[in-house]
Amino acid sequence: MDEVKGILNRISGLAKELKLANLQPQIAVCRGQFNGNHGIDVAVFGRFKAGKSSFLNSLTGRMVLPIGVVPLTAVVTRLRCGPVEKAEVRFLDGTTKPVPLEEIGLYVGEDANPNNEKRVASVEVELPALKGLEPLQFVDTPGLGSAFAHNTQVTLQWLPNVGAALVAVSCDAPLSEPDLALLEQLRLHTPKIVLLLTKADLLTAAQRNEVLTFVQRQLKRKWGTEVPVYFYSVRPEEVPLKTELEQKLFLPLIQNRDQAAGQIARHKLLSLLTQVLNYLQVALAAATQAESARQALRDSLAEERRQFDLLRAELNVLAREWSANALDWSLTQLNPTQLDLQARATMALREQLSRWRLRLPPLTAAWRDWLNQFLNRELSEVSRTQQNMFRSPLYRARQHLTRTLRAFHDRLAEHVRAALGVSLTPPEFTLEVAEPSAPPVDISYALDPFLSALGNLVPVSLFRAPVHRVLLRKTRWEVEKNLSRVAVDWRDRVAAGITELTHQAEKQASDELTALEQLAANASSKAPELKQAIEELEQFQNRLRGEQHPEGQPQSGKSPSDGTKINESD
Repeated sequence: MDEVKGILNRISGLAKELKLANLQPQIAVCRGQFNGNHGIDVAVFGRFKAGKSSFLNSLTGRMVLPIGVVPLTAVVTRLRCGPVEKAEVRFLDGTTKPVPLEEIGLYVGEDANPNNEKRVASVEVELPALKGLEPLQFVDTPGLGSAFAHNTQVTLQWLPNVGAALVAVSCDAPLSEPDLALLEQLRLHTPKIVLLLTKADLLTAAQRNEVLTFVQRQLKRKWGTEVPVYFYSVRPEEVPLKTELEQKLFLPLIQNRDQAAGQIARHKLLSLLTQVLNYLQVALAAATQAESARQALRDSLAEERRQFDLLRAELNVLAREWSANALDWSLTQLNPTQLDLQARATMALREQLSRWRLRLPPLTAAWRDWLNQFLNRELSEVSRTQQNMFRSPLYRARQHLTRTLRAFHDRLAEHVRAALGVSLTPPEFTLEVAEPSAPPVDISYALDPFLSALGNLVPVSLFRAPVHRVLLRKTRWEVEKNLSRVAVDWRDRVAAGITELTHQAEKQASDELTALEQLAANASSKAPELKQAIEELEQFQNRLRGEQHPEGQPQSGKSPSDGTKINESD
């Protein structure tokens, strides 16, 4: 254990020296894995509506996690055994709050906690019903590919923490490209990956065999190996599927939990070592190649640095274009909503006007109060139900920026290959989206102040019909105006998010360029030091691999960097 801590300190020091800030999250996770805690998080991943929460509810024997047609927010929920039933909400500010199990949905459900406005970090649940699966801890992650892109973002950011991974895939849509991409990412973080084909009750026995053959063929073609695959259904008549999963997957994990936890921790450390060694090999190549090769790389990187202002300018122009187009996009999409809202507001106001018997000033005050409540309620619902539409320019911007970063990395990698003859491993680019909050509603005066003052002297019955027409017309205008305000406010918040994403992209590109400039600057005098670091880390890497696959035991797969197996079968 002391040796592991020493190696992690060594890696952390090298990462700081080589300006490899992107490795710090993995370093932190590895430190946590080797702190003596041998609990195993069995995390359930998958697309929205893949049946993740239903599966976990089935394990507990009761409806603990909310399910339905509404996606979950960006909240990770952990379930484990405990002496009594209890749930605790952990907030982003570090505070906690005990809640009844029945109220979990108020914190993880998108309907009760839109956009995670309650700032929930996670929900921890303890249940005596999980006694038979102790000390496994089950983690429900937000669904990938839902209408709420922040769900996908949080799940991907949580990946380095995974212990064993269950990837839930619905039998009626088995193994899409997003599923394969998720498996590829999980390979970096755990050797324990299992495919869970949910909703198996939809298939006949013959269809299950057909789906299983298709899935295994896809996996073998991509990685040259098989992955454990289990069918599952929450239907009472499919209990044998649950029994098989518990006996073949969960019980071996429990019986060999120390070994499994150690294997997962070593896998994460091996992945980290592979990335650090790649950077060290680039640095050593720069230090040992002829000066002409180093100079060629330095010249290429210097040209990239000179051109960096053009990259920055291009990103800023695109950001302004995305922001400018966001308002036109949302207003066009909101046209049907505006017409429907105006019609409903007109109908509701006519009903209210038939009840009010007031002079003009109290009438306009009542109208303002009523319309304020109506618009706050209705426009809040519009903001909630249409938020994916409002945010779509933000996520399109992130996708474009991510592609730009990858293209920039590929260009840098080609410079390294051409000058030094070594490959540069692609880093993980993560652009964090700051989610906009709901905008306010503002109601202006319905009538001219002079006419309102005159209304104190003249009975409203003398001009009730004209006043009602004015209020109805004004109501339709206020609906249009405030809906436009909602769109403008969303545009402003989305524009701020796009600007922030652009700054993140600039920083990540600059950090990678700076790291390579630092590596290319290594003179021949640094070669002995770099060789020593590489030798030291490679020796430790070999020992770790030996511990994973003791002599005389078959190796079911290499580390992810070797491009062979995803995991070993349990």
